[in-house]
Amino acid sequence: ELPRQSLTPDQSIVLQGMMSEAPTWDDLAWLIENTTLPVVVKGVLHPDDAKRAQTLGAAGVIVSNHGGRVLDTAPTALDMLPSIRKAVGPDFTVILDGAVTRGTDVLVALALGANAVMLGRPQLYALAVAGALGVAHMLRLIREEFEVALALSGVSSMSELNEYCLRPCRP
Repeated sequence: ELPRQSLTPDQSIVLQGMMSEAPTWDDLAWLIENTTLPVVVKGVLHPDDAKRAQTLGAAGVIVSNHGGRVLDTAPTALDMLPSIRKAVGPDFTVILDGAVTRGTDVLVALALGANAVMLGRPQLYALAVAGALGVAHMLRLIREEFEVALALSGVSSMSELNEYCLRPCRP
């Protein structure tokens, strides 16, 4: 859909056109104030944005670069996860979306501060190959891989996970 406003020849269809129609922080604040549902903000890649969403009353954020399809030079969600967790503190919900395809990916995300991860492509592939049973099998495999990764990291529960499970401590 084209922007609703008229543009002059020196204005950009993208910058002054489509982007002028994009949701703003004020729109998010309005949504949070006008619903009793928890609002989780997806596509957060900067700690300041995560903190702002938290301050506005969001229930959580989903750290995501939308699979890199929006801007191919955007940082990965995993790279930004630790600084976002630090910005919002330990009690705010942070979910990682992107590049989670096996149990070790889950371990890394949780160790770096995510409360949960989202699975996209693995589910679709499993569904395409074997339907609902394929999805159930994929989830079982990821869980088993995660449990093995936990054990090999020297921890017996998710509450023990932290960044030091991923690399040795340096004095």
